[in-house]
Amino acid sequence: MSKININPFEGITNIDFDECAKENPLKDFTVPKGMFRKEESHFMFFDDWDTGHWETLLNNRLLSVGHNFAYAMFYYYRGIPDDEWYISPGKEGKSIEYYPHFDEIHYSNFYNFTYFVDVFFLKAYTLFETIGHLLYKVYDIKQKPRDLITFKNAIANLKNINKELYKELTTLKHSNNFKDGAKMRNDIAHNHPPHHKSSGVKKINGVELFGIGEYTTSSEIKLVMIGFLESIMITFDILQKYLPSK
Repeated sequence: MSKININPFEGITNIDFDECAKENPLKDFTVPKGMFRKEESHFMFFDDWDTGHWETLLNNRLLSVGHNFAYAMFYYYRGIPDDEWYISPGKEGKSIEYYPHFDEIHYSNFYNFTYFVDVFFLKAYTLFETIGHLLYKVYDIKQKPRDLITFKNAIANLKNINKELYKELTTLKHSNNFKDGAKMRNDIAHNHPPHHKSSGVKKINGVELFGIGEYTTSSEIKLVMIGFLESIMITFDILQKYLPSK
């Protein structure tokens, strides 16, 4: 293959945010001010100041997630023809040809798309973790030794504090949209990135085998992104039923 020239962030200043963000379920959403504050809170309470800080952080992260989704969609719609990501045999007689429909511009689109996909998932998961911190604060959950303050731990602690909220958030945590998004984030952070083909090497019963490998197409990633955003939107819908706490 001849040398491929990648153009990082090509054309990004021409983005139409409204158009690129139109599939984002959170496009016009902002966190209601004071949502995580207790009804008896007072502006002089230090806890209230701290909660306000975390709410600001949550809104900033929400804004960042929306921007990264829009940037990813900008490059997605510029063209990434990877729905058929390999053919066998290849056009020139090779046993396997990867990305058979790519021209040079598509490699730049793909590079830029995956960059913003990675940032999107890492940022999107921090929204849930930030909500976890706020739930610890609003319900005065005591952090146990060696336990981390996380969204999942916050839900577990709600079981004996607000059972209905616990049930609804547990259902959300087990939804396909949340699980698929969390898995993709985990793979990006800790495992093989889904948007790059794996080596194809597998070991089964001690025997090493070689195959085509695994790959998640850009259109599949887009669906997981939208589903993860929907799970965030549902989380806020649930929280608005129970907060501010009485």
